[in-house]
Amino acid sequence: MDVPTGQAPPPRHLDVRRLGLLRDLERLGTVTAVAGRAHLTPTAVSQQLKTLEREAGASLLRRVGRRVELTDAGRVLCDAAGEVEQALERVQARWDDYHGEVRGTVRLSVFPTAAQGLLPHLLTALSRHPGLELEVVEADLHGDEYAARTDLADVVLAHRASVDGAWSGAVSQALWRRRGVRVVDLVEEPLDVGVPPGHPLAGTTRPVQVEDVRAETWVGVPAGWPFDRALLAWFAAAGAPAPQVTHRFADLRTQQALVGAGHGLALLPRHAARLGDTGPGAGSGAGSEAGSGAGRPVLLPTAAPVQTRRIAALARADQAERAAVRVVLEALREVAPRYCGHAAVPTAPTVRGDREGG
Repeated sequence: MDVPTGQAPPPRHLDVRRLGLLRDLERLGTVTAVAGRAHLTPTAVSQQLKTLEREAGASLLRRVGRRVELTDAGRVLCDAAGEVEQALERVQARWDDYHGEVRGTVRLSVFPTAAQGLLPHLLTALSRHPGLELEVVEADLHGDEYAARTDLADVVLAHRASVDGAWSGAVSQALWRRRGVRVVDLVEEPLDVGVPPGHPLAGTTRPVQVEDVRAETWVGVPAGWPFDRALLAWFAAAGAPAPQVTHRFADLRTQQALVGAGHGLALLPRHAARLGDTGPGAGSGAGSEAGSGAGRPVLLPTAAPVQTRRIAALARADQAERAAVRVVLEALREVAPRYCGHAAVPTAPTVRGDREGG
């Protein structure tokens, strides 16, 4: 139970490391997960949290069935612990700035097409900082799942279909605020209709209307995935029945291969569909082949409402204070235009909190 106001002794000598364990428990949800992150046993974590309760003079945790959750006092202290984390990282960042060098390891989580389109340019940009080591892991998630990913990586490259709204919508605001996720917008990528090279629409120069393709069969992503919702939303906005999706694959290249072979149409991310292209159609505007070889889909822009996906870099607020993480975020902002086939223009990133959407 919570300790009534006025009956608890004033907190004293609160240990920063134990505050970090409390913060991790709030983020990760279980003592076992916290133990794994801290390289401790679950018993040791429980003992440290009990010691923190004694230091704070209040009950910070309560058991609900098999779970442990924070009390009101625990949440107040946990929020304060988040401020401590950010302050400590700012101190370290100022010290690094004073020494004029950026050192350390940054763990970067990427999804496949971001790895293809951004990672080579990012590594080149970061070569200016020999003391910075980038550790890259791959994870392709959906929307709000990326918020939790920021507990496992310092910077997370994420993507979200525009049909799903802002990065932290009304349903998920608490999830994003609890982690203090910051967002650096990088790219807004159109979702084009991919048609086989011999399709009647392949030579058109105008945006594709739903009426043009309502009778077609489609190659899609698994049901309920963001691009699937985008396709459904595009048809619904035109008052058309749901499209007929005959094949579903998570892999973009498989979708392209089937479309190129004439087995349906697909809603494809414009720039990702052209990654690796070097022929005459590479990097050109919509309405061109996604590549120079025969059998590659022709990409056509959609009529309003235009569907897009947003690509952003995410970082927890405390991690975003680290000098090495700031350098990675700045480099991502610098190289983002190359994903779209444009020259990079070095600029400082716009880093914002989760409330502003994305």
